[in-house]
Amino acid sequence: MNYSLVAGVHPEDYRQSSFASPTMDVNKIVGIPNNVFSVVQNVSNVRGVAAKMDALETSMGLLSAKKADISLELEQEERRPGKRRKTEVDSWMQSVGSRENQVHELGRKVKKSPFLFRFMWAYQVHAQATEVDKLREMGKFDNGLTLDVKPARGYELQPGELVGQTSRTKRVEIWDCLMKEEVLRVGVWGQARAGKTFLAEHIHDQIVRDCPRFDGACLVNVSQEGTVGTIQTDISNYLELDLTKVSCVYWGARLRAALQGRRLLLILDDVGKPYSLEEVGIALERDGCKLIVTSRSREVCEQMNCHELVHVPAPPEEEGLGQLEEVWLGYEAVDEYAWGR
Repeated sequence: MNYSLVAGVHPEDYRQSSFASPTMDVNKIVGIPNNVFSVVQNVSNVRGVAAKMDALETSMGLLSAKKADISLELEQEERRPGKRRKTEVDSWMQSVGSRENQVHELGRKVKKSPFLFRFMWAYQVHAQATEVDKLREMGKFDNGLTLDVKPARGYELQPGELVGQTSRTKRVEIWDCLMKEEVLRVGVWGQARAGKTFLAEHIHDQIVRDCPRFDGACLVNVSQEGTVGTIQTDISNYLELDLTKVSCVYWGARLRAALQGRRLLLILDDVGKPYSLEEVGIALERDGCKLIVTSRSREVCEQMNCHELVHVPAPPEEEGLGQLEEVWLGYEAVDEYAWGR
Protein backbone atom coordinates (compact mmCIF):
# COMPACT_ATOMS: atom_id res chain seq x y z
CA MET A 1 0.00 0.00 0.00
CA ASN A 2 1.26 3.42 -0.80
CA TYR A 3 0.87 5.22 2.49
CA SER A 4 1.75 8.51 0.91
CA LEU A 5 -1.25 8.27 -1.36
CA VAL A 6 -3.41 7.14 1.48
CA ALA A 7 -2.40 10.18 3.43
CA GLY A 8 -3.29 12.27 0.41
CA VAL A 9 0.27 13.45 -0.19
CA HIS A 10 2.04 12.66 -3.43
CA PRO A 11 5.60 11.31 -2.94
CA GLU A 12 7.03 14.02 -5.19
CA ASP A 13 5.31 16.70 -3.16
CA TYR A 14 6.64 15.17 0.04
CA ARG A 15 10.24 15.35 -1.22
CA GLN A 16 9.82 19.03 -2.08
CA SER A 17 8.15 20.01 1.19
CA SER A 18 9.94 21.65 4.15
CA PHE A 19 9.39 18.57 6.20
CA ALA A 20 11.75 16.76 3.86
CA SER A 21 14.72 19.10 4.66
CA PRO A 22 16.90 17.63 7.50
CA THR A 23 19.18 20.69 7.65
CA MET A 24 16.37 23.13 8.19
CA ASP A 25 14.88 20.95 10.86
CA VAL A 26 18.17 20.88 12.86
CA ASN A 27 18.60 24.66 12.71
CA LYS A 28 15.13 25.25 14.01
CA ILE A 29 15.40 22.64 16.71
CA VAL A 30 18.88 23.72 17.95
CA GLY A 31 18.42 27.49 17.48
CA ILE A 32 15.65 27.81 20.00
CA PRO A 33 17.67 26.36 22.90
CA ASN A 34 20.68 28.53 21.91
CA ASN A 35 18.61 31.69 22.24
CA VAL A 36 17.22 30.53 25.56
CA PHE A 37 20.74 29.74 26.82
CA SER A 38 21.94 33.22 25.82
CA VAL A 39 19.12 34.89 27.73
CA VAL A 40 19.72 32.71 30.78
CA GLN A 41 23.42 33.47 30.63
CA ASN A 42 22.77 37.23 30.44
CA VAL A 43 20.41 37.08 33.40
CA SER A 44 23.02 35.09 35.31
CA ASN A 45 25.67 37.72 34.51
CA VAL A 46 23.40 40.53 35.69
CA ARG A 47 22.69 38.73 38.93
CA GLY A 48 26.43 38.14 39.35
CA VAL A 49 27.17 41.86 39.00
CA ALA A 50 24.51 42.70 41.56
CA ALA A 51 25.91 40.16 44.00
CA LYS A 52 29.45 41.46 43.51
CA MET A 53 28.23 45.03 44.03
CA ASP A 54 26.64 43.98 47.33
CA ALA A 55 29.91 42.31 48.37
CA LEU A 56 31.86 45.43 47.38
CA GLU A 57 29.61 47.66 49.50
CA THR A 58 30.03 45.31 52.45
CA SER A 59 33.83 45.39 52.11
CA MET A 60 33.74 49.17 51.80
CA GLY A 61 31.66 49.40 54.96
CA LEU A 62 34.21 47.36 56.90
CA LEU A 63 37.03 49.53 55.56
CA SER A 64 35.16 52.69 56.57
CA ALA A 65 34.70 51.29 60.06
CA LYS A 66 38.44 50.65 60.28
CA LYS A 67 39.08 54.22 59.19
CA ALA A 68 36.81 55.49 61.99
CA ASP A 69 38.65 53.34 64.56
CA ILE A 70 42.03 54.61 63.37
CA SER A 71 40.80 58.21 63.49
CA LEU A 72 39.73 57.75 67.12
CA GLU A 73 43.05 56.09 68.00
CA LEU A 74 44.96 58.93 66.37
CA GLU A 75 43.02 61.51 68.34
CA GLN A 76 44.02 59.77 71.57
CA GLU A 77 47.69 59.35 70.62
CA GLU A 78 48.18 62.89 69.36
CA ARG A 79 47.15 64.25 72.75
CA ARG A 80 50.35 62.80 74.14
CA PRO A 81 53.45 65.00 74.00
CA GLY A 82 55.87 64.35 71.16
CA LYS A 83 53.42 62.37 69.03
CA ARG A 84 52.53 63.15 65.41
CA ARG A 85 50.60 61.04 62.91
CA LYS A 86 52.58 59.45 60.12
CA THR A 87 52.18 60.93 56.65
CA GLU A 88 51.34 57.49 55.24
CA VAL A 89 48.46 57.19 57.73
CA ASP A 90 47.09 60.59 56.74
CA SER A 91 47.38 59.68 53.04
CA TRP A 92 45.65 56.32 53.63
CA MET A 93 42.72 57.97 55.41
CA GLN A 94 42.28 60.42 52.54
CA SER A 95 42.38 57.55 50.02
CA VAL A 96 39.72 55.63 51.96
CA GLY A 97 37.53 58.73 52.05
CA SER A 98 37.86 59.16 48.28
CA ARG A 99 37.16 55.44 47.69
CA GLU A 100 34.01 55.66 49.84
CA ASN A 101 32.59 58.28 47.48
CA GLN A 102 33.48 56.28 44.36
CA VAL A 103 31.94 53.04 45.62
CA HIS A 104 28.79 54.84 46.74
CA GLU A 105 28.42 56.46 43.30
CA LEU A 106 29.03 53.16 41.49
CA GLY A 107 26.43 51.42 43.63
CA ARG A 108 23.93 54.13 42.76
CA LYS A 109 24.59 53.65 39.03
CA VAL A 110 24.27 49.87 39.18
CA LYS A 111 20.94 50.04 41.02
CA LYS A 112 19.64 52.76 38.70
CA SER A 113 20.44 50.85 35.47
CA PRO A 114 17.78 48.64 33.82
CA PHE A 115 18.10 45.07 35.03
CA LEU A 116 19.45 43.48 31.82
CA PHE A 117 22.04 46.27 31.32
CA ARG A 118 23.72 46.05 34.72
CA PHE A 119 26.37 43.67 33.35
CA MET A 120 27.97 46.75 31.70
CA TRP A 121 29.25 47.81 35.15
CA ALA A 122 30.98 44.47 35.81
CA TYR A 123 34.48 45.75 35.04
CA GLN A 124 34.18 48.80 37.30
CA VAL A 125 32.78 46.71 40.16
CA HIS A 126 35.74 44.34 39.84
CA ALA A 127 38.24 47.23 39.68
CA GLN A 128 36.78 48.94 42.76
CA ALA A 129 36.81 45.65 44.69
CA THR A 130 40.51 45.25 43.88
CA GLU A 131 41.30 48.76 45.15
CA VAL A 132 39.32 48.23 48.35
CA ASP A 133 41.27 45.01 49.00
CA LYS A 134 44.54 46.92 48.50
CA LEU A 135 43.50 49.62 50.96
CA ARG A 136 42.53 46.99 53.52
CA GLU A 137 46.03 45.47 53.28
CA MET A 138 47.71 48.89 53.44
CA GLY A 139 45.71 49.79 56.57
CA LYS A 140 47.37 47.29 58.89
CA PHE A 141 50.08 49.76 60.08
CA ASP A 142 51.97 47.15 62.10
CA ASN A 143 54.62 49.74 63.06
CA GLY A 144 52.14 52.16 64.62
CA LEU A 145 50.18 55.22 63.56
CA THR A 146 52.39 58.02 64.95
CA LEU A 147 55.99 59.21 65.07
CA ASP A 148 57.92 60.36 68.10
CA VAL A 149 58.88 63.99 67.53
CA LYS A 150 60.50 66.55 69.76
CA PRO A 151 57.79 68.95 70.97
CA ALA A 152 58.21 72.58 69.99
CA ARG A 153 59.59 74.55 72.92
CA GLY A 154 58.13 77.81 71.66
CA TYR A 155 59.41 81.03 70.11
CA GLU A 156 61.81 83.41 71.76
CA LEU A 157 60.25 86.77 72.60
CA GLN A 158 63.59 88.59 72.82
CA PRO A 159 62.49 91.42 75.15
CA GLY A 160 65.89 93.07 75.19
CA GLU A 161 68.93 93.05 77.45
CA LEU A 162 68.40 92.73 81.18
CA VAL A 163 70.35 95.59 82.77
CA GLY A 164 70.74 96.59 86.41
CA GLN A 165 71.42 94.69 89.61
CA THR A 166 67.84 94.77 90.87
CA SER A 167 66.43 93.31 87.64
CA ARG A 168 68.97 90.51 87.71
CA THR A 169 68.19 89.81 91.36
CA LYS A 170 64.46 89.61 90.66
CA ARG A 171 64.98 87.30 87.70
CA VAL A 172 67.09 84.96 89.82
CA GLU A 173 64.49 85.07 92.58
CA ILE A 174 61.71 84.04 90.19
CA TRP A 175 63.89 81.35 88.65
CA ASP A 176 64.83 79.86 92.02
CA CYS A 177 61.14 79.62 92.93
CA LEU A 178 60.42 77.73 89.72
CA MET A 179 63.21 75.24 90.34
CA LYS A 180 61.79 74.23 93.72
CA GLU A 181 60.07 70.90 93.24
CA GLU A 182 57.23 71.69 95.63
CA VAL A 183 56.44 75.13 94.10
CA LEU A 184 53.92 74.90 91.29
CA ARG A 185 52.65 78.51 91.18
CA VAL A 186 54.69 81.69 91.40
CA GLY A 187 53.05 85.11 91.70
CA VAL A 188 54.93 88.17 90.42
CA TRP A 189 53.21 91.37 91.46
CA GLY A 190 53.84 95.10 91.35
CA GLN A 191 52.29 98.26 90.01
CA ALA A 192 51.93 99.08 86.32
CA ARG A 193 55.21 99.80 84.48
CA ALA A 194 57.24 98.01 87.14
CA GLY A 195 58.71 95.56 84.60
CA LYS A 196 56.81 92.36 85.52
CA THR A 197 56.22 91.34 81.89
CA PHE A 198 59.81 92.17 81.03
CA LEU A 199 61.08 89.76 83.69
CA ALA A 200 58.53 87.09 82.74
CA GLU A 201 59.63 87.24 79.11
CA HIS A 202 63.25 86.71 80.14
CA ILE A 203 62.23 83.64 82.12
CA HIS A 204 60.19 82.46 79.14
CA ASP A 205 63.10 82.78 76.71
CA GLN A 206 65.55 81.05 79.03
CA ILE A 207 63.24 78.02 79.12
CA VAL A 208 62.61 78.08 75.36
CA ARG A 209 66.34 78.16 74.65
CA ASP A 210 67.22 75.26 76.92
CA CYS A 211 65.98 74.09 80.29
CA PRO A 212 65.89 70.33 81.07
CA ARG A 213 63.16 70.82 83.67
CA PHE A 214 60.65 72.09 81.07
CA ASP A 215 59.68 71.09 77.53
CA GLY A 216 58.80 74.66 76.63
CA ALA A 217 57.04 77.83 77.71
CA CYS A 218 53.79 79.54 76.77
CA LEU A 219 53.04 83.17 77.66
CA VAL A 220 49.43 84.35 77.54
CA ASN A 221 48.72 88.08 77.69
CA VAL A 222 45.52 87.90 79.74
CA SER A 223 45.07 91.68 80.12
CA GLN A 224 42.65 93.31 82.53
CA GLU A 225 39.66 92.40 80.31
CA GLY A 226 40.62 88.75 79.75
CA THR A 227 38.20 85.83 79.97
CA VAL A 228 38.48 82.11 80.52
CA GLY A 229 37.74 81.63 76.82
CA THR A 230 40.54 83.90 75.62
CA ILE A 231 43.03 82.15 77.91
CA GLN A 232 41.92 78.74 76.63
CA THR A 233 42.18 79.89 73.02
CA ASP A 234 45.76 81.19 73.42
CA ILE A 235 46.97 78.04 75.16
CA SER A 236 45.28 75.80 72.58
CA ASN A 237 46.95 77.78 69.77
CA TYR A 238 50.33 77.14 71.38
CA LEU A 239 49.49 73.42 71.64
CA GLU A 240 48.16 73.41 68.04
CA LEU A 241 44.91 72.04 69.44
CA ASP A 242 41.68 72.79 67.56
CA LEU A 243 38.97 73.51 70.11
CA THR A 244 36.42 74.61 67.52
CA LYS A 245 35.36 71.01 66.86
CA VAL A 246 33.74 70.72 70.28
CA SER A 247 31.43 72.87 72.37
CA CYS A 248 33.14 75.46 74.58
CA VAL A 249 31.74 73.53 77.54
CA TYR A 250 34.40 70.89 76.84
CA TRP A 251 37.33 73.22 76.21
CA GLY A 252 38.67 72.90 79.75
CA ALA A 253 38.53 69.10 79.58
CA ARG A 254 40.28 69.08 76.18
CA LEU A 255 43.04 71.37 77.42
CA ARG A 256 43.50 69.31 80.57
CA ALA A 257 43.91 66.15 78.48
CA ALA A 258 46.32 67.87 76.08
CA LEU A 259 48.51 69.17 78.93
CA GLN A 260 48.64 65.83 80.71
CA GLY A 261 52.17 64.52 80.65
CA ARG A 262 53.58 67.82 79.38
CA ARG A 263 56.19 69.78 81.32
CA LEU A 264 55.44 73.34 80.28
CA LEU A 265 55.82 76.68 82.00
CA LEU A 266 52.57 78.59 81.56
CA ILE A 267 52.71 82.34 82.14
CA LEU A 268 49.49 84.28 82.64
CA ASP A 269 50.55 87.88 82.24
CA ASP A 270 48.81 91.03 83.51
CA VAL A 271 46.02 89.18 85.31
CA GLY A 272 43.41 91.61 86.61
CA LYS A 273 41.19 89.18 88.51
CA PRO A 274 41.55 85.65 89.86
CA TYR A 275 40.77 82.70 87.58
CA SER A 276 39.98 79.09 88.39
CA LEU A 277 42.69 76.95 86.85
CA GLU A 278 40.31 73.99 86.91
CA GLU A 279 37.83 75.93 84.79
CA VAL A 280 40.54 76.99 82.34
CA GLY A 281 41.83 73.43 82.10
CA ILE A 282 45.31 73.92 83.59
CA ALA A 283 46.55 71.01 85.67
CA LEU A 284 49.78 71.55 87.62
CA GLU A 285 52.03 68.71 88.83
CA ARG A 286 55.46 68.37 90.39
CA ASP A 287 56.91 66.75 87.30
CA GLY A 288 54.47 68.47 84.95
CA CYS A 289 53.34 71.99 84.22
CA LYS A 290 54.06 75.01 86.42
CA LEU A 291 52.58 78.49 86.42
CA ILE A 292 53.70 82.11 86.72
CA VAL A 293 51.04 84.75 87.33
CA THR A 294 51.94 88.40 86.89
CA SER A 295 49.50 90.94 88.31
CA ARG A 296 49.27 94.48 89.65
CA SER A 297 47.56 93.00 92.70
CA ARG A 298 49.13 90.87 95.41
CA GLU A 299 45.62 89.72 96.37
CA VAL A 300 45.03 88.28 92.88
CA CYS A 301 48.20 86.19 93.18
CA GLU A 302 47.15 85.00 96.63
CA GLN A 303 43.61 84.15 95.47
CA MET A 304 45.11 82.05 92.69
CA ASN A 305 46.99 80.10 95.39
CA CYS A 306 50.50 81.09 94.33
CA HIS A 307 52.96 79.27 96.56
CA GLU A 308 55.67 81.94 96.22
CA LEU A 309 55.26 85.69 95.75
CA VAL A 310 57.86 87.95 94.17
CA HIS A 311 57.37 91.70 94.46
CA VAL A 312 58.76 93.87 91.68
CA PRO A 313 59.15 97.46 92.96
CA ALA A 314 58.25 100.43 90.79
CA PRO A 315 61.04 102.24 88.92
CA PRO A 316 62.17 105.56 90.39
CA GLU A 317 60.57 108.76 89.18
CA GLU A 318 62.54 110.61 86.56
CA GLU A 319 62.73 113.66 88.77
CA GLY A 320 65.62 113.52 91.20
CA LEU A 321 66.83 110.24 89.74
CA GLY A 322 70.48 111.20 90.29
CA GLN A 323 72.76 108.37 91.34
CA LEU A 324 69.86 105.91 91.63
CA GLU A 325 70.11 105.36 87.88
CA GLU A 326 73.14 103.15 88.42
CA VAL A 327 71.68 100.92 91.10
CA TRP A 328 68.04 100.48 90.05
CA LEU A 329 66.78 98.10 87.36
CA GLY A 330 69.09 99.64 84.79
CA TYR A 331 66.19 101.98 84.07
CA GLU A 332 68.16 104.36 81.86
CA ALA A 333 69.81 101.54 79.89
CA VAL A 334 66.77 99.35 79.39
CA ASP A 335 64.66 99.91 76.29
CA GLU A 336 61.82 102.30 77.05
CA TYR A 337 59.15 99.83 75.99
CA ALA A 338 60.26 97.37 78.64
CA TRP A 339 58.83 99.62 81.38
CA GLY A 340 55.51 99.93 79.67
CA ARG A 341 54.57 96.38 80.56
